[in-house]
Amino acid sequence: MSVTVRDIITEAATRANVNPGRSKRLPDDLFESGMKLFEGVLEEFSANDYIDAYQNEVDFAPHSSEVFVGEKMGDHVDAPSIQLPKKVLYKYSGQLDWTPMEFIAYQSFYSAAYSDYVVSWQPVGPNLYKLYFKPRFIGTNPEIKLIYNIEMKYEDNDTVNLPTPYIELLTRALAVKYAIKYPRVDGSKLASLKEEQAELEKTLKANNASLKIITRGGNPSSGPYRGMLRGGEYISRSWF
Repeated sequence: MSVTVRDIITEAATRANVNPGRSKRLPDDLFESGMKLFEGVLEEFSANDYIDAYQNEVDFAPHSSEVFVGEKMGDHVDAPSIQLPKKVLYKYSGQLDWTPMEFIAYQSFYSAAYSDYVVSWQPVGPNLYKLYFKPRFIGTNPEIKLIYNIEMKYEDNDTVNLPTPYIELLTRALAVKYAIKYPRVDGSKLASLKEEQAELEKTLKANNASLKIITRGGNPSSGPYRGMLRGGEYISRSWF
């Protein structure tokens, strides 16, 4: 059975006692509020890597120690719907395996204490990041792979094609936000909602940590939702 964003919002509102009775239509103002809360949940989940399907990758050969990564970047690196860089790897011509680079906070990036094989990044605009590499590293002509989280965006009637545990986690997280914004349950019920969310988060995070991605070559022509679950389409990734 397909589940839409509206289904998740309605169920969450019911659990938070904002809209008692699942058969009752959620008033427009409460639904619009729930939609904004749902967008916040999606942003949190993307940042915390709860949903691995919402990741993408892009390969590029940097010609400068500073590289812009974002949407419609022209001579720079096109990474549609990028929300957050997660990992940078490199290899040289003729090599098969990728080597991870160590991430260094920007304020420490220029310290001589670190090797040439480090990377840093800064947000510089909506869906836009600036990556920093050591000049000597760029001089070795590496190939770079960036793995990044995709911004998750849904409209109210979109189908959310995720496995059942993730649908449940979205519902629980939204129910907690509803219950905090509209306090219509007692303290024990709110604590129970939070406990249920935390328990499922812990389980899914442990499962995600046990999965290792086999990266593939980037292919911008496949569109911004490659490797995503959305709108009835799932493009698989390989795991071991």
